[in-house]
Amino acid sequence: MAGAWLRAQVGILQDAAGELRRGRWPRSYAFTFVAEMGVLLGGFAALKIAGGVLGTTGFGEYAVARRAVSVLAFPLLVGLGISIPRYVARAVGADPSGATARGYFLAALLIGAPILGGFGVVAALERDWFARAFYGDARFSSLTMPIVTAIVGLYAHTLVYANFRGRLRMWPANLLQLVNLALTPPLALLVSHRSAAAALEITGVVWLLTATAAGSWGLLRGGGKGGTPERLIPRAVRDLLGFGLPRVAGEFALFGFFALPTFYVAHTSGIETAGFFSFGLSLVQMLTSLFAAIGILLLPYVSRQVAEGSWDRIASIVSRAVTGSLFITVLLVFALQAVLDRLILLLMGSAFAPAVQPARWLITGAIPFVAYTVVRDSLDAVATWPYNSVNVVVALATVTGLLWLGGGVVSPALAVALGCSGLGVLTLLTWGRALRAARASGPRAVTVVPGDSEFGV
Repeated sequence: MAGAWLRAQVGILQDAAGELRRGRWPRSYAFTFVAEMGVLLGGFAALKIAGGVLGTTGFGEYAVARRAVSVLAFPLLVGLGISIPRYVARAVGADPSGATARGYFLAALLIGAPILGGFGVVAALERDWFARAFYGDARFSSLTMPIVTAIVGLYAHTLVYANFRGRLRMWPANLLQLVNLALTPPLALLVSHRSAAAALEITGVVWLLTATAAGSWGLLRGGGKGGTPERLIPRAVRDLLGFGLPRVAGEFALFGFFALPTFYVAHTSGIETAGFFSFGLSLVQMLTSLFAAIGILLLPYVSRQVAEGSWDRIASIVSRAVTGSLFITVLLVFALQAVLDRLILLLMGSAFAPAVQPARWLITGAIPFVAYTVVRDSLDAVATWPYNSVNVVVALATVTGLLWLGGGVVSPALAVALGCSGLGVLTLLTWGRALRAARASGPRAVTVVPGDSEFGV
C-alpha cells in the first residue's frame, strides 16, 4: 500500500514533467521552484544566524518582530498581492501596448501610498502602544519604527513582484524573491552589530531600494508608449480594491494563525519563551512548505480538467496527492520526533533546549496542515466561493479560543496543533463538497482574452 502511494506521487511529478516538455507550462517553472526553495532555506538561515548573533533575548525580539511584519503587511496590502497579477495579466491581453497594465500598477501605488503613510504616522505617534500590543511591554518601543521600515520594504517588494507575475515575467520576479527574501535577511543580521532593530532596518531599506529599482526598470521596459489615460486610474483602483478586499480576511487569518500564538506567549511567558515558540512554528512552516510545489502542480492541472469535465480524474489525482503527501509527512514527523532534541541542540545550541518540548507538539500539527497545503489550490480551481478563507478564519478562532479559555489546561503548542487538525479536516470536508457541487454544475466555460496565458495569471 505504501509503495502504491509513493508511486502515485511519482506519477504526478512525471505527468507534470511531460506537460513541461510539451511547452504547456511556463518554462520558468523550474526557476520558480528553485526561488521558493531559496526563500525557505534563507528563512532558516536567518533564524540560525539570529540565534547565534543576537542571543536568546535578541532572537526573541527579532522573531516576534518578523511575525509582526508578516501580520501587518498583508492586511495593509488590501489584497493587492492577488489582484495586481490578475488585472495586469488581463490588461496585457486586451492592450498589448502595455499602457493599460501600467495604469493598474500605478493605481496600486496610489492605493498603497496613503495606507502606508497613515500607518507610519500612527505607529510613530503610538510607539509604546505598538510595543505593548506585540511584545506585552512598552520597553520594546525602540523596535516600532524598524518594524515599520521592514513593512514598507515588504510592501514595495510585493507590489513589484505581483506586477512581474502579472506580465508573466517570472525570471525577474524570481530574482527579486531570491535577493530580497532569501539573501537579504541573513546578510542584514550578519552586519547588524548584534542588534535586532538594526537588522530590521537594514532589511527594510534593502527591500525598498531593490523593489524601487526593479519596479522602475520594469515600467521602463514593459510600460506602454505614451501616457496612461487618466480615466483608467479610478476604474483600476475600483477593480483592484473590489477584487482584493474580500480576500484580506483569509490572508490575514493565515498569517495570524501562526503569529497570534507567538504574541500570546510573549505576553504571558516572556520574550525568550516566545522566541523558542516561534522557532517551533518555523519548523512547521518549513516542513509543510516542502509540499507547496504539489499545489502549484495541481492548480493548472485541475483547472484544465474542470474545463473538460473530468471529475473522476480530478477526484483520483487529488486523493492520491493527499494520501501520498500525508504518508510522507507522517514518516518525516516520526523521524523528527526521534531526533528533535539533538537536532535543535546541534543547529541552534544548548541555549535552545527549552524549544524542544513545544516543537514536539507543533510538528505533530504539521500532518493535518499538509492536507490543507496540498488541497487549497485545488479548491480554488473548482470553486469561486472562498472556502479557504472561511476555513482559516474558523481555525484561527479555534486557536484563539483555546489560548484564552484553555488557560493552563491547553498549552499554546497544543492549541496550535489542534487548530491545524481542525483546518486539515475542514479543508478535506469542503473539498468533497466543492467537488460535488462543481460536478453537478458541469464543465465551466473558459473565456480567453486574446494574448492571455492559458493559465489566466
